[in-house]
Amino acid sequence: MRKVAIVAGIAATFVYGWAQIQMTPYREREPNNSLSTAQVIETPVNTNKGFVVWEAMINPVGDRDFYRFQVLQRGTYSIRVDTNLDLVLRLYDSNGNLIAESDNDGNPDIPLNRFAPGLTHNLSPGIYTVEVSYWQNWARARYALRVFAGTSAPDYDPTEPNDTIAQSLYLGRISGGEFLTNDYRFLAYTTSDVDVYRFDLDSTGQELKVQTVTYVDTVLRVVAPDGQTYENDDSESDALNPGGSEVRIPLAPRGTYYVFVRANPRWGGYYRLYVGAPLPTEIVLQHGRAEFRLRDLRGAPTRTPFNNADWIQNGRDHCYQMSWWYRIQDTHTRELTLSNLTYYNQEHPNRALLSYNEPDGLLIGMQYELKSATDGGSLLFIDLVVMNFQFQPRTLHLFHYVDLDVGGATTNDADWDGERIRVATLDNQVWLSALTPFTRWQVRPYPQVIDLLTNATADDLANGTLPLEGDFTGALQWTLSLAPFEYRTVRVAYALNTAVVPRRSDIDRNGCVDDADLLAVLFDFGRTGLALETDVNDDGAVDDADLLEVLFHFGNGCG
Repeated sequence: MRKVAIVAGIAATFVYGWAQIQMTPYREREPNNSLSTAQVIETPVNTNKGFVVWEAMINPVGDRDFYRFQVLQRGTYSIRVDTNLDLVLRLYDSNGNLIAESDNDGNPDIPLNRFAPGLTHNLSPGIYTVEVSYWQNWARARYALRVFAGTSAPDYDPTEPNDTIAQSLYLGRISGGEFLTNDYRFLAYTTSDVDVYRFDLDSTGQELKVQTVTYVDTVLRVVAPDGQTYENDDSESDALNPGGSEVRIPLAPRGTYYVFVRANPRWGGYYRLYVGAPLPTEIVLQHGRAEFRLRDLRGAPTRTPFNNADWIQNGRDHCYQMSWWYRIQDTHTRELTLSNLTYYNQEHPNRALLSYNEPDGLLIGMQYELKSATDGGSLLFIDLVVMNFQFQPRTLHLFHYVDLDVGGATTNDADWDGERIRVATLDNQVWLSALTPFTRWQVRPYPQVIDLLTNATADDLANGTLPLEGDFTGALQWTLSLAPFEYRTVRVAYALNTAVVPRRSDIDRNGCVDDADLLAVLFDFGRTGLALETDVNDDGAVDDADLLEVLFHFGNGCG
């Protein structure tokens, strides 16, 4: 199934059912280095509700972290710092007066680390502040801060049971780049709890890294597809936690990996799991006798990716350059090209997925798919999903640029062919289709269009006229209004020396809108999500409109 997945956000609250205590998770927010700049914990604390700051660091050396919270009910409360190093905990009242302090032996949940501090104190309703620092300000450390009623630590993991291979949690597929579990996983305190994960590596022969990101003293075991086992207890990879674990596999084979995470005896707490592999400098798609190559996948956002694309069919290269640019209105003063590649996967030889985390909160995922046609030609489909990962609405200008050298010649003839642009020589031809209607377009001889995208000013395409004879270059522009965290899909298709006409209603992209496409929409009817292949009109839902479009085009391209 063709998907572009961009994952964002974490669960807001974990409910610890057996203890009837809700622990609201927070991440540390700097600056919080003094009583006056303390991080405010918005959720009040009472006998049924506490909080955990689970991604916190004493960094750099000399850092001090302050957290301000409110107690609503009189009672006994525990304040504990989970760490693998030597931290100090202090509690202040609303006037900044020191109430209590803990250096050693205060955290019963981590009995093997005498340096983990903790306090149990009777508190009246009011405002309190907690300070966490390193002993004598000597070093740096990772930690978690927990505040809850009573003395029994809430100890619930919503991902359980995940203790065996049969119960393993699936993380996804990867060929290059990295992924880090979005939310924190949990190892039960003072038990032999084990968490098991699995993922698929779709490349081979490169280094694979698996790592725990945590303050916990973990042990990591990775079982490779060939049955070989790799294990690590303490790693030097994280200067803020020498008890973290890391496994490196130099020539990792393709296949399914299993990861076992456990804490050293009588340890427990929160962690995240990291998996990473090198990012590619080039993607290569192959299907039948067709091959497509795309290079210069990342780098400076103001670069010009010259000669970065090849589309080879029957020994001839028909493409010189292909790239995407973007501009956020009222934010950027020029167009920028995609730069920060973070994830790559290629499960099939003819299909590759690229994910970019661009500056200013723009997430972009793209899939390139190459397909051979039965009449000897080939087709290239590009599906792009963009998300506004910000809390304010924005207008995005998105540009797709191509420099075609059809038949290997720099001089081509271009003209409209219905709603497609046809670029041709005497014996070769390429059609460009915007499966998502564009806002503007422009076709000019090289280098006029690329100069607009790479100069230091903001430019919109100027439309224009066809036909054109010369060194063909062209671009399409979409102007998208994006609400906070809204995503939109843009689709482009190319057809090389084939009579197949790409259509959105051709779900399986075999050139014929038939029963298989209709059944696919019916099977997915009612689904919602990101870049669903059966969401013909790209509105985020498979519904009546998609079904009607398939029915309207039913039989097209079927001979």
